[in-house]
Amino acid sequence: MPPYCVNLAQPWYSGMPHGKRHDVPSFEPKPQTITFPGGSAQVSITEIRTAAHVGTHIDAARHFFPDGPSIDAYPTGRFVGPGVVLAATREGPVPLTASELREMRPEIRRGDIVFIYFGYAERFGRDGYRTHPYLSVDAAAFLIERGANIVGTDTITPDMPAVTRQPGFDYPIHRRLLGHDVLIVENLGAGLKEVLGRRLTLAVLPLRILGGDGSPVAACALLDDR
Repeated sequence: MPPYCVNLAQPWYSGMPHGKRHDVPSFEPKPQTITFPGGSAQVSITEIRTAAHVGTHIDAARHFFPDGPSIDAYPTGRFVGPGVVLAATREGPVPLTASELREMRPEIRRGDIVFIYFGYAERFGRDGYRTHPYLSVDAAAFLIERGANIVGTDTITPDMPAVTRQPGFDYPIHRRLLGHDVLIVENLGAGLKEVLGRRLTLAVLPLRILGGDGSPVAACALLDDR
């Protein structure tokens, strides 16, 4: 029997939430007529226009380091593997610290994909989504020390939310994680609630964008039972 798959991505749609630096995403089905010997048919072809860093997506090192690997440079196996989904629900711009991560179960192991549920996935596209929790600098250091492969959150960014940043903010979480070859997934979906507190196989499969600094991902959890 094939494994049961839980979708961990947000939906994609025209006008979906996006950053100020991004154009408005659009997913526009365009009807066309195709002809063939003996007749014709109406088909629909959707045109997609979006930045790579909209919706559920993964950041390659090149996102912050011009000489870092692009998304197509990583082996496919990098994006599928053992992992944990940790519950860290909290309200507002409250950091998750290393001491909290250290006590969470299942324990983070070397090579894990680590997904963190702050309780914000359900707010995607709604008021309050932008005033979200985040990782502290010592939490990022702990994840690096533990040998995490990929770190993902159900928020816009694992860094402090833009609305609370002070002048001179330098994206410490992005720079530390990506600088230590820990990839970042953002805007994970509400499917995380179905697999909280579990050790399982996680997958975040990107598009193979040549030279890309990131990509939308098909994110899912694979379970041997329902």
